[in-house]
Amino acid sequence: MKVYRNLAAIKSREQRGRRIALAGLLILFVGLLASFTPNWFQSEEQASNALVAFIQRYWTVISFGALAVGFIASNIGSYYINRFAPRRWPGSKRVARPDELVESGLKGFDDKFALFLWGLEDLPYLLVGPLGVRVFLVRSDKGTVTVEGDRWRERFTMGRLLTFLNREGLGNPAREKDEVEQKVRELLQEGESSGALSVNAADIPIESAAVFINPAIQLQIENPSIPVLRVDQLKKYVRTRQDQQLNAGEVRSVTEYLRSISAPA
Repeated sequence: MKVYRNLAAIKSREQRGRRIALAGLLILFVGLLASFTPNWFQSEEQASNALVAFIQRYWTVISFGALAVGFIASNIGSYYINRFAPRRWPGSKRVARPDELVESGLKGFDDKFALFLWGLEDLPYLLVGPLGVRVFLVRSDKGTVTVEGDRWRERFTMGRLLTFLNREGLGNPAREKDEVEQKVRELLQEGESSGALSVNAADIPIESAAVFINPAIQLQIENPSIPVLRVDQLKKYVRTRQDQQLNAGEVRSVTEYLRSISAPA
């Protein structure tokens, strides 16, 4: 399988997350220092330095403000780190990024297949092959997810409440499906119009699937409107859903076109 990965974008987002998380910790530290102000100065003592005097006067505002801002920044940084940084997954000794887990889930396919990882804007996980185009809506959070038709729910826990800012979130992949498939269709139509794609865009099958990569996920599924998979089920899903196929030339044309418009690997 050919893999086209925009590693620069992945590393850039990982670094952004680490910087935001570090900034959040520094802001929290500033708030902590401000909270000690009453112990450092007597109430009747007036600081000669203007900055110190300001802190002395407004230490409660600074302390509580830094707590809120630092907490938010730390969680936003963690959100990026969870999506783009290598980490150890539950029940596994492996340290890997989410995109590496998706690649591993598809390992074994030949060069008729091409996997695009973060190279296409708003389409981070996309597979091209004889089956057409498959868009993977990847989720990395743990917990219990219930799917009933178009309804998606997560079981409420205190941990979910405390980490709501740094979690990727479930959303509703059934609704997201139409949006991402339309984006793929528009990309293909642009390629056909420009002559860069030698295949009729309307004839290229497009399908989406929700893919959960965290081994700690618990899925309760009943008549889902789109395929719902764990990452270890990806290979079987691709192999058993090839009812609509493109020939080798058409697969090559679609792959080369998407590679030409994707960010450099």
